[in-house]
Formats: sequence, C-alpha cells, structure tokens
Amino acid sequence: MELKQLKSFVAVAEALHFGRAAERLHMAQPALSAQIKALEEEIGARLLFRTTRKVSLTSTGALFLEEARRTLERADEALRRARSSHLDDIPWLRIGGVDTATAGLLPKIIRDFRKRFSSVDLRVVEMLTAPALEALLNHHLDLAFVRVMPSDPLLESRHVFTEPLVAVLPADHELARKRAVTREQLAGEGLVLPPRNARPIHHDMLRDWFREGGFSPAITQEANERHMILAVVAAGLGISILPKWVSQFQHPDVVFRPIRESPPQVEVHLVRRRSYRSTIADEFESMLDKHLARAS
Repeated sequence: MELKQLKSFVAVAEALHFGRAAERLHMAQPALSAQIKALEEEIGARLLFRTTRKVSLTSTGALFLEEARRTLERADEALRRARSSHLDDIPWLRIGGVDTATAGLLPKIIRDFRKRFSSVDLRVVEMLTAPALEALLNHHLDLAFVRVMPSDPLLESRHVFTEPLVAVLPADHELARKRAVTREQLAGEGLVLPPRNARPIHHDMLRDWFREGGFSPAITQEANERHMILAVVAAGLGISILPKWVSQFQHPDVVFRPIRESPPQVEVHLVRRRSYRSTIADEFESMLDKHLARAS
C-alpha cells in the first residue's frame, strides 16, 4: 500500500466523483480508477459503490477513510519534522507562484527578507497554479502564490490581494488616445493571449467577462511569454488584456489603459500544506503582511 493510493482514495471519498477527484489530483481518471481498484484488491474489501450516476462509500470505506486521513497526516508530520531537524542547521524556504506575485510583489519582500535572514537558503520559482499546488502536496514547495483557492483538504490558503486587468494596446491604436476603455470598446478587437492550455484561468475569466456583457471574444493570436505578447501587440496584430503589473515592462510601441465598468480582476492566494509549520515561513508571511499594509 502506497501513500499515493491513500491520497487518491481520500480525494474520491471526499468528492464522491472520480472526475472531480482526478482533477484535484492533476491525474487522468483511468489512472485514478486503477489506483482505487488496486487498493481494494490489496485490502480485500470494497471501499466504494460505483454506478454510472453515483459514487458512495461502503461501510468499510467510511472506516478506512478516517484511517487513511490519519495516516496521511502522520506521514506529513514525520516528513515535516525530519525537514525541520535539517533546517535547524541549514534553514531554507522554497516559494513558487504565478507571475502576478513573483514579478510584482515578491521582489520587494525578498529584498527585506534577505537583509534580515541572510542565512536562509531562499529559492523562488515561477509556476502556474496547478503545478504549484502539486509541488506543495509533493513537498517540493513550502509556500505558493496561486490564482485560485485550493479545494484540497491537505492545503490551507489566505487571500493576499486582488489586481485589475488592463488593456494592452498598440501605441497608434485609436483607443490608445483614451484615458480608459470599456468592455464594449474592447469586444470588437482581436485578442492576443497565451494558449488556453497554458493559461486556462486567464482564458476562462476573460471569456466569462465578455459574455457577461453580451460579447464573444475573438482570440486572433497566441503567444506564451509576456514579452512576445507585447511584441505582437506592438506589431498591430491585436490587443491584449493582462494583469496591471505587466505595465512595468514598458514598450515604446505599446500603451496600457485601465478598463472602466467592473474590469476583470485576478486574485492571488498564498497556500501552504495544512500540516506545515515553520518559523521561517511564518516570518516571511509576517513580512508579507507589513508590505501589504504599507501598500494599502
């Protein structure tokens, strides 16, 4: 019996839906079903009732769920203590997060943190939300800044800040002459965005925002990196709608304009494992709070 099998069972037992559980675990549904089947065969008892419409726990499954949760908590605590013992000699902190946080917020905090805790081995990596949450669960990260609040019971989160999106326009575009633009004005323009498989949250948010106004967005160009998006916009091949922090990267042929009337917004949440306790991480969060208080 492996811990990953227990994590899979707990996810299915809590969601009572294989599809949602697979999505939470960032794995394919057939692989999840195979893990549950192997676990039931090893135990020698059925843990779940499955029909085409419903998933429910058997009486054995209900009992096993509590034991599985306790086992995962004990394993997490054992790993935390082992790492904590190591950190007494070589303290470290591994932080991952979406670009909204790593580019806009973290540099200021890290500078102050390094001055106060110069002996800490601080690692920062830019990651999208789903990989960052997976890295937390796999103990490859200690803290993560993400775009959505996680549903996994092994994680805890707090809202950090909300940032509006802005219109990114060619400097010679007629809308560039305006101090602010509206959803209706942007609706008729071709959009330059990252591919949906790279930024699903961003894509879906803009799609819903346009539809709320009765419009259907037209994505005419795709570019992965922000510098490529700015280059494509500068060439006049479309406009973009990006988080406000991107405006710090000035381009001579691009202008940024605020969006009036309920602009789309991105949220940033700080997440850690529920069982993870670290004085170093607590100090980092305290410093984060001070920066947020000064910025408000």
